[in-house]
Amino acid sequence: MRFLLLTSGLVLGISGAAFAQYTGPSADDNSTRGGAFTANTIQSILDDPKDDQDIVLEGVLIRQVGREMYVLSDGTAEINVEIDDDDFPRSEVSDTTRVRIEGEVDTHLLRETDIDADRVTIID
Repeated sequence: MRFLLLTSGLVLGISGAAFAQYTGPSADDNSTRGGAFTANTIQSILDDPKDDQDIVLEGVLIRQVGREMYVLSDGTAEINVEIDDDDFPRSEVSDTTRVRIEGEVDTHLLRETDIDADRVTIID
């Protein structure tokens, strides 16, 4: 009986850990994935796109071009960014609001490279 209780406790403890979220700062403030994100410019991504590359971009969302699709400009170039409604900031965002996009590069065969945002933060 003790073994059953101990085993059940371990399984519950392990499964509970999978749902825990740490929301504080990390050792590398650029990252939500253990240091994997690299600060980039849009132009550097467009010059040498690497599919699934983790990135951080800062700029302004200059327009919405579709459902959950926006154009980000950082002064070097522009790129489409897919931002799920759940990841969009709850505060109002305009075409002058500076944002930080953490996500990954998506390359495609028949359309331009874009960014899939994992996290969007207002930095103004």
